[in-house]
Amino acid sequence: MQLSLFCDYRGYANSKYESLFLALEESHASVAKKKGPGRIGYGDLAYLKAYVYKHAEEIKSIPELLRNLQRNPVICEMIGFQYDSLPDSSRFYTFLSKTKNSEIQAIHHAAVQSLIGGGVVSLDVLIVDSKPVMANTKHNNPKNPSRSLDKEDKIPRNPKATLGYYSYLKQPFGTGKQFSFFWGFRTHVLVSEEGVPLVEITKPNNIADEQIAHSLLRKLKRVYGQKKGRVFIADSAYDHRQFYDFIKDEIKGQACIPINPRNQQAAKLLGEKGCPICPGGLEMKYSCITKSEGRTRKKFRCPIIAGTRPEKAELPGQCPCNHQRFCTGSRYGCTAYIDVTDDARAQVPRQSAWYKETYTKRTGVERYFSRLGSREVEQTTHFNYRAIRNQMSIAHLTLALTAVAAAFILEQPDKIRCYKSFADAA
Repeated sequence: MQLSLFCDYRGYANSKYESLFLALEESHASVAKKKGPGRIGYGDLAYLKAYVYKHAEEIKSIPELLRNLQRNPVICEMIGFQYDSLPDSSRFYTFLSKTKNSEIQAIHHAAVQSLIGGGVVSLDVLIVDSKPVMANTKHNNPKNPSRSLDKEDKIPRNPKATLGYYSYLKQPFGTGKQFSFFWGFRTHVLVSEEGVPLVEITKPNNIADEQIAHSLLRKLKRVYGQKKGRVFIADSAYDHRQFYDFIKDEIKGQACIPINPRNQQAAKLLGEKGCPICPGGLEMKYSCITKSEGRTRKKFRCPIIAGTRPEKAELPGQCPCNHQRFCTGSRYGCTAYIDVTDDARAQVPRQSAWYKETYTKRTGVERYFSRLGSREVEQTTHFNYRAIRNQMSIAHLTLALTAVAAAFILEQPDKIRCYKSFADAA
């Protein structure tokens, strides 16, 4: 069927999908490898174009994609399919489950490299965050009476899916919070200040965010090179001492991360000598400086046990609150610590105007996820772990291609984030 004989392509000359597909072809050509002889059929690039179209059009399933392509013969020809001979749906599933994730990521990195080379994207400010990806399982249905919430379980057909925290709702009248959990994965991404995804990875959601961030930063360094002075912005979920040291020593950058209250000591009530007050109301005795796991702390002990003779003479002989550490066992008495660590975490200038202004840029990754969220992200329809990773990589790739198409093909660099309207005025 020769559509080109009677279809007017002038209306599509500067179209959204022609620009996206051209951006994809250029990025794919820079990393494509020659393959040996095999079965004749549609190439991988055609299936990848179809998936980019699927994500851009927010199509939820492969059968719906095929129905959409049947109604749009011009798009079929742009992708590389024959209108009267579309592939079977199984071919799409096979492509997603058999293609190496590294091949899709290489195309993504090539697209970003072109943006960096063209001065559209800079690597001076890096923002990281993650987004939940729900597994395709009945155990994510809150109305399911047999829903499993045991993190040790293995979900049938989703063995890689793990149980993790999803969100919480504040309850009225100060009754606390209601937490919700889900089975699935999390997609993690490093975004530039301009809102372009640089590197990404999808992992089971029981892996700590800061552990994944280590991998993302190493990948960023390997793909785009090292540069001193980069600013790394993240929320308090990444507040771990070892992570600050990693950013400072290996990335040679500056962290911009708020303190997580769960990783912070509660404020201690101090006495006249500057020592903590024990549960019995007595000012404790300074003992020594302790160092462990990169932390430096002042240690204080029960004054009745650790005090000097003159000090003990002015104190009661028995613990005022009959604390078990005083009355039982070795009678070592209560201990308290004050953290005085001077490390990379303590050196972040959180009270400065620079920090407050810089941290406001973290909302860029939230806006990025709002653009990504409508693309079948929070609910996957696949079971194979590689297929899920490829689904997410193509979703991130689609937004990177949007930036390439807007900046270079349509010459509208101010619309690199307008994934729905970047071609409207072209």
